[in-house]
Amino acid sequence: MEQLDELVDFLSSPRPDVRQLAATYLVDFSHPRAENFAHLVRQADKLLKPLLVICHEQPLVAKKAIDTLVNLSTDQSVCRRMANEDMLAMVVRMITSPTSYIADPACGLLSNLTKLDDVCVLLCALRVGEMPGICNSEMALDQLTDVFVLGMERKYNKSATFTFLASVFVDVTNHGVGRRYFLERTAYDGRMPITKIMVFSECADPIRRAGVDSTMKNVCFEKERHRDLLDPDETNMLPYILLPLCGPGEIDLEDMEKMPDEVQLLSDDKQREADPVLRATLLEAVNLLCSTHYGRTTLRNKAVYYIIREQHKVETDEHCIELSERVVRLLVGDESDETAADAAPAETADGPFEEI
Repeated sequence: MEQLDELVDFLSSPRPDVRQLAATYLVDFSHPRAENFAHLVRQADKLLKPLLVICHEQPLVAKKAIDTLVNLSTDQSVCRRMANEDMLAMVVRMITSPTSYIADPACGLLSNLTKLDDVCVLLCALRVGEMPGICNSEMALDQLTDVFVLGMERKYNKSATFTFLASVFVDVTNHGVGRRYFLERTAYDGRMPITKIMVFSECADPIRRAGVDSTMKNVCFEKERHRDLLDPDETNMLPYILLPLCGPGEIDLEDMEKMPDEVQLLSDDKQREADPVLRATLLEAVNLLCSTHYGRTTLRNKAVYYIIREQHKVETDEHCIELSERVVRLLVGDESDETAADAAPAETADGPFEEI
């Protein structure tokens, strides 16, 4: 234990070689299942700032330091100690610097931190100064959203894909301030941030795809924005929710013509989302859109029923089956008051699905 304490003290040494050697050895003790993990957590006040400084030193040692921070941040008491603007700004800079070797693990660190409500709220208001090459905005979330898009093909930093920012967006949109951010046009480019990331709803990367799906679902909680979410000239989010639920062309042409253009005439090899958890997330989003009269009317007019019906035919997951049937009850059920914001689900005589 005394030797471990010495390592912690060496992190603050004025000699770079001593700091870096200490960081190299410390990472093995920081794993959440390591015997001395709890001891390191108790010393977080002595560890965090020195480790953040070392993250800006030699790449190999910086990687050790960021890995230690990621490990320690699995403990919420450590996250609370990092829940301040200065430390958050340092983490954002590690992500957005175009030459950062540790951008991806820094995304993992931020993902751990945003499990705290306070960090999500701070991040939504955080200003970090403009970063050339990303966007003309000082807002941290603007930069993180744009770098997430650029990371898909490593267009910004050849060492990073920024995939774990998808998890950050989910955490942020668990809060009203975060949902509003994703649904308001930014000052620097006039686009809604949700429109930048929703295009990844069928991305091959499961982490990116899962985060995007959950973020789309979360913004659907903003009932007063359903008109914008469903407007083809505004957000136009519906096709990106429906596409992963669609299989090959199985629907009559007459019914298909009512659907959003993006989900018509799909190829014969079109595959549905394979992960039942993500299918459930998308079906929950559809259910949320059905929670307003405008949403139900639009989904009826867009013939969403037929997409859900075909998905239900091949569905094997019980939760997804239940969610599919709930959508259909809302779409085919009679509404006694067409001006009502909500309507009780109604079942048909033979069950929720029928030919209509």
